[in-house]
Order: sequence, then C-alpha cells, then structure tokens
Amino acid sequence: MGSFDKSEFTPISIEDYIQSHLKNNPSASRKEIESALRSAIADHKAGIRCTCGNPLWVIGSAVAGNACFSCITGEAMPDDDFEIDEAMG
Repeated sequence: MGSFDKSEFTPISIEDYIQSHLKNNPSASRKEIESALRSAIADHKAGIRCTCGNPLWVIGSAVAGNACFSCITGEAMPDDDFEIDEAMG
C-alpha cells in the first residue's frame, strides 16, 4: 500500500477524538474506545508497525486492529483524516 508520514494527518487530542467518536457513535462505550486508543498508542510508541511496514494509524487501529491507514481504509493517502496527536511525534 501507499507510504506516507504522519504529517499527512490532521492532529487531534485523544480527549477531543473520544468526544467526537461518542457524538457520532452514541451507543459506544467511552471506557472501551479510550482503552483501545491507549493500547494502540502504546503499540505505536513501542515501534509496532503494520504488516506492510508502515506506521500504525492509531485511530483506525483502535477499531480495526493494528494496521496503517492504507491497509485499513484502502486509500493511498489521508485526506483530512485525523490521527491522535501523541502518535504524530
């Protein structure tokens, strides 16, 4: 799949993302999404990568399992897509 760096994403704080996620998915559990995001952030910081070799997309990985943006979405590049700011550095 495509190769890109994290600067292609729009940064968002974990708290702002959780609030947005819950607004768009009212039946979702705050505790579960926060736990999944924190786990994906920890994996990212530990250097775990997608099977294709690209860095993990934390937001997507929290829902779909550890993978990069391209492998999760099938799109080559993020287009106004968010990534947790902690995972962009």
